[in-house]
Amino acid sequence: MRKNDLAEKANQMNNILLPGGSKQLEHLLEQNIPKGEQALIIGPNCESIAAKLIDYFTNLFIVTDNYESVMQIRMKLKNDEKIKVKMMDYAYTDFQNNFFDLIYAQGSISVPGKKDILKELKRIIISKGLFCAGEIVSLKEPIPGFVNDIWERSGLEPIAASETKEYYEARGFEVLSERDLSTTLTDFYEGTISVVSKTGKAEKEEDKKYFSRMKHESHAYLKLGGNKYIGFKSLIMRKLN
Repeated sequence: MRKNDLAEKANQMNNILLPGGSKQLEHLLEQNIPKGEQALIIGPNCESIAAKLIDYFTNLFIVTDNYESVMQIRMKLKNDEKIKVKMMDYAYTDFQNNFFDLIYAQGSISVPGKKDILKELKRIIISKGLFCAGEIVSLKEPIPGFVNDIWERSGLEPIAASETKEYYEARGFEVLSERDLSTTLTDFYEGTISVVSKTGKAEKEEDKKYFSRMKHESHAYLKLGGNKYIGFKSLIMRKLN
């Protein structure tokens, strides 16, 4: 069983297996977002999000950075013609300038290449367009070694929770609303442990590295005090120019 299959099993249990759960999307929809032409979702395991946002936009694009995720999403969406799924490097897309009314990313851009990704997203979003970003953040310093180990294994590079607004404002975005969703991480990791425990030995053998990482990460957060250092924030922003 691959990580996308793990997420599918979680969805069948009515649990969106993403940091932030359903709360980030709720945060966005509370803003009474206007209907528009084009929207973009960045990252895998977003089918439930797409099913909600398609009511607001004529066309919805999903981009992920690996082929397996593309095929999984296409299969789950059953070739919905209004939703187009593509594989792209988040920092180098082939969309035209000023194309999207809304861009949505949930836990998918808290990575070392974030600066280049944001530069690209600013290029393809319209002036005054909305950007909803869910960020893995560090809650306090100094960061202990076991937390740094989690982030290195997961390919993450979180920014400090206290600096998120300033970080995005320095890159040409106006922060309209900011919400701490750190408490959702307990559900995320407990959900991960629950699904992994129900996964058979043969399935785990297919991707030992992934299952080992998720088991280690969940244990560190739930049992070793990782919740004191690892957080999650949702930001609703507008491109200024």
